[in-house]
Amino acid sequence: MNLVLEDYFDAVEAYLIESPAVCSYTIIRREVSPVDGKLRVKALLENDSTLEFFLYLIEKNADIQQSKYSFHWQDAQGRVIKRWDNAPHHLALENAPHHVHVDEDNVEAVLAVPNVFFVIDQIETTLDSL
Repeated sequence: MNLVLEDYFDAVEAYLIESPAVCSYTIIRREVSPVDGKLRVKALLENDSTLEFFLYLIEKNADIQQSKYSFHWQDAQGRVIKRWDNAPHHLALENAPHHVHVDEDNVEAVLAVPNVFFVIDQIETTLDSL
């Protein structure tokens, strides 16, 4: 077990509980080993859209690196609203492995690695403006 990663995953869960945008959530997978951890969550949001995310984190000397991630936000009909990930499936963006799908057809490179707190904040801001 890794207390640094356990604390981080607990903080993620607390953020989900406290977010006004999140109606409910299910932890699909939560695994923590001495050196890394995986978290997969599906959350129902206030406008019937869903956020599904996966994190693969590595911890070394109390420093957490988000090695792999995907945050997939879709509407009630299953259409992508926005997706942040670092999956190596966009050859045109090979020099910028972190990217955001701004809709189903458009992908843009991002410089900073988004974390779950940033993504939830972005969703809250978007829903507040509707």
